[in-house]
Amino acid sequence: MRRTALAGVVSLLALPSAVMAADTPTGGLDAATTSTAAPATPTAPAAPADEGPTPTRASAELAGAGTWSALPTKDPKRPVRVSGAFGTDLAGRSVNVERKTPAGRWQRATGARIRSTGRFAVTWKTSATRVHELRVVLAPESNAKAASAASTRATSDADAPSVRIAVLGRAKATWYGPGFYGKKTACGVTLQADTVGVANRTLPCGTQVEIRRGGKTVVAPVIDRGPFANDADFDLTKNVADQIGVDGVNPVSFVQRDDLPVVKTPSSAPAQR
Repeated sequence: MRRTALAGVVSLLALPSAVMAADTPTGGLDAATTSTAAPATPTAPAAPADEGPTPTRASAELAGAGTWSALPTKDPKRPVRVSGAFGTDLAGRSVNVERKTPAGRWQRATGARIRSTGRFAVTWKTSATRVHELRVVLAPESNAKAASAASTRATSDADAPSVRIAVLGRAKATWYGPGFYGKKTACGVTLQADTVGVANRTLPCGTQVEIRRGGKTVVAPVIDRGPFANDADFDLTKNVADQIGVDGVNPVSFVQRDDLPVVKTPSSAPAQR
């Protein structure tokens, strides 16, 4: 059984498409053994209606210093570029790019030195296709006198503004549903025509995933295991597939939305390794 490869990149890969019939699902449902009765299990909810696409570029201003921005690149080895324009009197100073850990702590990710023009640029390597929260702070100076003078020019680390950006991954997506409505998925959700959800082999049940294709975006929870055919990474319910135009085996971009609450599902299915 293949393990899902979730490589972190921004650009979409031009993958060949193959038409898949609507009555040929590749998710974790088993038509031969699953009851056809329709229990009263509610369909899994998606993200709030006002939850728009996570930005892939964001900027902020460090008070007393200048502005900076974070932008994912097309290089999968160094996917995030952080650059800024600060005052020329800060030339030679170092800046730290920090990321917020899942535990809520700020951790140094990388750093750069401010050039004579006041500008700086650095790339940060990460393979995590998820929403990252970043901030830029001035690194402390070893010279106490200079550090004291600089403290009047910029906010403390605690006040430094942060931004949220999505490091997207690329994947193949298929769809399923008809012929399995009324049956339970591997995560215990009763599949219906209006169910919003995706199947994936490794992400935990209830994990919310943002799927993008052709300028359209939808956020849906993992409700099933699969897909197990077509070398695909995600199997979308028909409802989700229709929203973003997946009609066969199509390339999509995605990001794991760890910043959103995990959707509770009736049961948990172990990830396939």
